[in-house]
Amino acid sequence: MRHIALAFAAVLALAPLAQANDGFMGLPAGGLTLQQSADIAMLEEDLYLAMDEVRVAYRFRNESQAPVTAVVGFPMPGLPVSVNFDADTGYDLGEVRDVKLLEFETRVEGSIVQSRPMVRAFVFPRNTDWSRQDRFRFANATDITAELTAAGMPLTFDAPAIRAAWARLPAPRKADWIRRGLYSPDRGMETPLWYLSTIFVRQQVFPPGRIVSVQHRYKPHPSGFVMTPDHFSYAPELITENCIDATTRRAMEQALRRGSGGIGMVLDYVLTTANTWKGPIRRFRLTINKGDPGNLVSFCATGVRKTGPTTFTVEATDYRPDRDLSVLVLKSNSNR
Repeated sequence: MRHIALAFAAVLALAPLAQANDGFMGLPAGGLTLQQSADIAMLEEDLYLAMDEVRVAYRFRNESQAPVTAVVGFPMPGLPVSVNFDADTGYDLGEVRDVKLLEFETRVEGSIVQSRPMVRAFVFPRNTDWSRQDRFRFANATDITAELTAAGMPLTFDAPAIRAAWARLPAPRKADWIRRGLYSPDRGMETPLWYLSTIFVRQQVFPPGRIVSVQHRYKPHPSGFVMTPDHFSYAPELITENCIDATTRRAMEQALRRGSGGIGMVLDYVLTTANTWKGPIRRFRLTINKGDPGNLVSFCATGVRKTGPTTFTVEATDYRPDRDLSVLVLKSNSNR
């Protein structure tokens, strides 16, 4: 499905990343892909999104007469390996297979279950606008997993290990990687330009006619950026991607003027992978928490109800998501 893989972009440091739902997966020779389930229906999805926590609870039912053993994947967005090469970010991601930063947890029928991480490496075309990069599906990127592995380059965020592997490469290969945009000279040292993406995979048995409850929780790391009163004039994609109407835009611009700027945070969530299960989501509930009551929020949805000082709720039946979700939260400097 499509549970938003973690927006792993660091606030004020990295570009936005998408999070993703559980997906009904297949394992063809080329790697893990989403496939359609003819038997497993999603009866309920209750999704909670905040800038410091994501929780989602599902209820599935096998509507066939036989047990179904499925490969279920929870994909995370691609993270730039270069983040550990810049001391200013303050991040130390370490091994990609053990990223404690996410605090990712899965429970089935209330019990914690373990997933197997599958790691892939991708590189975007040179000079690609980061706002146009799809770091969940990598539709416009090149998979270089096999090339890196064959060259002895570890699939890790560990900067010393990458530097050591780079030092062992023959000069012609180094020149080729720099020419192709895999590595780039930066401040007198070469910096890797690929992204690592992890899908947490597990096997799940769905007994016939039985309801299976699954919960995920993790700590997101939304993208963050400084906003100015005229921010939307040079970042119009925020208006489209977060459905900022004229009234909301005026309110945000006024708040930015009062505070002489502010901080914007974007949390992406991939909803459309939910369409890999049988039929629509029978009952869907989304709750978004904007944090401080003084913050402003915008996202694309219909039937939004304000359910608390900081929360907004959307409910739907027989829901088929036709777009992914992007939530913009503005924290004006006047609210600090």
